[in-house]
Amino acid sequence: MSELTWILDPATGELTVEGLSEAEASALAGDLLPPARPLNCARPLTTQPLPSRQETSGLTLRVAHLYHGSVVDGPGRRSVVQTQGCVHQCRGCALTETHSLAGGVALGIEAIVAALLDAQGEPRDGITVTGGEPFLQPVGLLALLQRLKAHDLHTVVYTGFTLEALACRLEPEVQAALKLIDVLIDGPFVARLSDGAGEWRGSRNQRVIHRPGALMEVMRSDRLQQK
Repeated sequence: MSELTWILDPATGELTVEGLSEAEASALAGDLLPPARPLNCARPLTTQPLPSRQETSGLTLRVAHLYHGSVVDGPGRRSVVQTQGCVHQCRGCALTETHSLAGGVALGIEAIVAALLDAQGEPRDGITVTGGEPFLQPVGLLALLQRLKAHDLHTVVYTGFTLEALACRLEPEVQAALKLIDVLIDGPFVARLSDGAGEWRGSRNQRVIHRPGALMEVMRSDRLQQK
């Protein structure tokens, strides 16, 4: 059996176990606990209904899902917005419904922030932006992060790009967004590396990078010194 991570949600009493299959978790629970249900980062048990009205003007993000109370999409208990559209097409991805660039709903930034903050009084340790691929929408992503930081919220962003690739992007919105992110979880999903990935990550190649904006500046300085 692989190393296990146990997460007890103090708000609900729900127990999340990382490192077990659904069958193994159910067998371990026996008759003492309800049957286990599978979940993972960006794969919640339930999501919030999205507004049916799409925005046609102003700053927007194309969104696949919104949900609250996640204990697997970053540290603590989090509200999550899952963006729509992905170009990575990782083999074995369980979120193929988020790949289409035309799917989801185009929501105004203020509407997204309001939905993320509306957790019905439940405790929250921060906001996570996942995908899809958030950095395919850098203008909307930056606007969202700016509004979240105005509320002094901790931010986690998942991306299939590496930090090195993002640091080379020319759009100023990408660089500005990286400076507002508290934790970046980077890299594509690699199915053969999924076992033992640990909490928050889908596969072992993905990195948990604290203050990516500061690290990006160090990387940029090192490149200039090498020239």
